[in-house]
Formats: sequence, C-alpha cells, structure tokens
Amino acid sequence: MFKKFLKSGKAFAFIFAVIALFGSMASMATAQELVVYSGRGERLIKPVFDEFTKRTGIKIILHSAGTVELFNKLLAEGDRTPADIYLTVDAGALERAKIAGLLQPIKSDIVTNNIPAAMRAPDNSWAGLSLRLRVIAYNPQKVKPAEITTFDSLANPKFKGRLGLRTGSNVYPQSHTAMMIAERGEAETERFLKGILSNAGDNIYPSDSRAVEAVAKGEVDVAIVNHYYVYGHLKKNPDDSKTLAFVVPPKTAYNISGAGILKASKNKEAAQRLIEFMATDEGQVMFAEENREYPVNPKVPEHKDMLKRDKFTISTTPLETMGRYMMPAIDLIDKVGYR
Repeated sequence: MFKKFLKSGKAFAFIFAVIALFGSMASMATAQELVVYSGRGERLIKPVFDEFTKRTGIKIILHSAGTVELFNKLLAEGDRTPADIYLTVDAGALERAKIAGLLQPIKSDIVTNNIPAAMRAPDNSWAGLSLRLRVIAYNPQKVKPAEITTFDSLANPKFKGRLGLRTGSNVYPQSHTAMMIAERGEAETERFLKGILSNAGDNIYPSDSRAVEAVAKGEVDVAIVNHYYVYGHLKKNPDDSKTLAFVVPPKTAYNISGAGILKASKNKEAAQRLIEFMATDEGQVMFAEENREYPVNPKVPEHKDMLKRDKFTISTTPLETMGRYMMPAIDLIDKVGYR
C-alpha cells in the first residue's frame, strides 16, 4: 500500500508540503527580531538600525516614547515585557532601571574596549553611546561670555527676565539637578534653583529647541540647554550665528544617551550584537554625528563643525549617581515650583 502511495501523485504533493514546512521553520529559526524601547527621536536612531539590519538580517521593532514613560512601562510589564533593549537619553533612567533589576550586565570585549569605564555602569548593566553637554546658550549682541562663566552666573539678579529655561518636568533639567545635588547638596542646589526661577519668570519653554530659538529671536538673552540644540538650530538657520552661541562652563554637567539589555529579553545575543555595533567606531559616528552629539569613545573624532574636546571639561561626578539622586531632584524641583 505504501508503494502504491509513493507512485501516486499524492506522494509528491505530500513530500513537497513537508519540504515547504521545514523550509518555513528554518526561515523562522534564522529570522530574528529585536524590540527596542527607545527614548530617542526616531529619525535620529532609525538610520543606525537600518544599517544594522542590512548587515545582520536582524529586524528592529522600534517603540519610541519618552525615556521616563518607557521606564514606567518596563516596570509595569516586568518579565512580560516584549522589549530586548532599553535605549534612553539619560543615564539616570538607565541606572534606575538597573536598580529596579530590569537590566543584565553586558559581557562584551567590544563594549569594554570601545566605551570608557566612566561612560558605563560599574557592572556594565548599561553603556553610554553618545555624550551630551549642558551649556549656556546666549545672544552675543547682548551678553559677554565673561558674564556667564558658570551656571551660578545665571542666578545673578542682573539676568532677571532675561533667562530662559526648559520645563522642570523634563528629564534634562532633572538629571542636571540630580548631578548638582550629588556635587553640592540639596540646600545649595535649592538656592540655585530659586535664583534661576526668579530670573526666568514666565520664560519656561517646552523644549530645549524652543529655548534656543528664544535666544536667537531675542525673547531672552540666555538659556540653559543641551549643546546639540544650538548646533541643530544654527544648521537650519545659519544667519542666526549673530544672535546665538554657547558657553560650556568648567566641569559642566553632562549626560549620555545609552542602552541596556533587559533581563527579560528573549534575544539577548542579538541585543548584544546591536549594542556592540553602536559601540564600534563606525557605529559611534553614525549614532552621534547626525545630532551633533559627541561619541563617547574619545578616539572617535567629533564632527568637524563642533567644539573640540580639548576646549571643555566635564564634571567628575559619576553618571550612575544621577540614578540615586533623581527622585530627590524631582522632589526638590517640585518644592521650588519649577514646573
């Protein structure tokens, strides 16, 4: 009976179906996907992911939202999260994810050799990918650089009504405040916040880009922002170089965008490959150059139009301290009415 079946047309159909089934299963086994929860703007990170997919065949499913929003989402999802990687614009959020037990150490020579220890978690639970400086944007026609050598300069009453700030609900001023608390304590940080709030008045903006625009347009004379927003504005509006520049205070507050692998990830090996790609020289250039951020690897040069690394210094306060001081920072921001 079996011989008759083999001679029949049904046998060929059956064999073809089996081959097709196993072929489909093999394809499913080799096709990989990574789910990335990203706090970065999609247009800035997607070109990097597209290049990674092109080289590896690993597809990236990108979920973009606010860094803090995604952190809360990961807490709520727990072990059920579909995410493999948490990509943020803030070291404090990464450290909080580590403290919450969401991340696992990245065991990679590529990451260790390319990312300086100061730009990684002590246990390698997360790694920085680009460096961001907190700076003072100013109008050169109204302010001299010698007047704004430090952030404390902005608490001087002479800047009353002339200072612009980003809303205190944003992670950038929150992490800046956390680093300040770590360096000088809550009492002195509170005095600073009250001073700049008094000078800013109603000049509180929803984004760093809007604060930079306010300086360029003459709405305010100075503003506290991340450095790349100034570069971004001048790239689009080169004529505004007459009314917009920035000063980097000595040992300035700094931050990183970075990433960590979720303990709950079902694709840890592929997740590590993606982080390794972003840690390579080529990945660093792609990851940082589009937005005029600094590669965290000091051996990778910054964009030719950017301020050279030897022209500024950053705080010696370790990045992971922002995770420990973030809640006190948020509480202090609320206390002084920095909305």
